[in-house]
Amino acid sequence: MSLQIQIQTLLFSFFFGICFSACLTFSYKLIYHEKKRYQITSTFLLILGSILLYFIGIRKVNEGIFHPYSALVIIVGFCLEHFLHIFLCKKIAFLKKK
Repeated sequence: MSLQIQIQTLLFSFFFGICFSACLTFSYKLIYHEKKRYQITSTFLLILGSILLYFIGIRKVNEGIFHPYSALVIIVGFCLEHFLHIFLCKKIAFLKKK
């Protein structure tokens, strides 16, 4: 695999991790609904849809070859978006307090 394709794979995985974290944040009410059946169904559909979207995207980038470092980069993107979300929420709350 060429270096250009590896970089494209890393960038795609990183941005997918950010999008996945944002999607989980937006669907928080669906995942933690009071009815257990609704929780299981919405979580299953969200995860299944995310996995399918990732593999469709990775197939377009590098013919569907998944490397272990791709999973690591997804986790890094997920954590970065999560920490930025927390930071921005605290910043907004601080500005509203003033």
